[in-house]
Amino acid sequence: PADAAVMQALAVYVAENYASDLRMPDLAAHVHVSVRTLQNLFHSHCGEPPLKALRRFRLHQLHGLVMDRPWTPLRELYRQSGLTGSVADRDFFLEIYGLTIREHQEGSRVKTASPAVPSVLTELPKGELRHMLQLAA
Repeated sequence: PADAAVMQALAVYVAENYASDLRMPDLAAHVHVSVRTLQNLFHSHCGEPPLKALRRFRLHQLHGLVMDRPWTPLRELYRQSGLTGSVADRDFFLEIYGLTIREHQEGSRVKTASPAVPSVLTELPKGELRHMLQLAA
């Protein structure tokens, strides 16, 4: 129960501060445990180290930001997610989502592209275009 409360408090803290420069001592201090205790808690509850879980959470946030704002430069979205765009970030994104962040961005751009503006000529009733062309001749 106490461990679950620590993990819950940490989850809330990370969700509110993930874009900040969070380090292990900061995370441990926030929940009033040692760095080693925090590492052990994470391994037993999540099966991975705390900083890997933090990177996973940040990449999830990045994924959502790219979907919401695909035309924003990636460096800005990385910054808003608390990431640097390092090779490790890019590799882990690929591992999690099965595509690169750039591929995700391009796919999101295609999905949000504005529809083609219909031509005035294509909106004319059938035969009207032919009639206009005959008048112009």
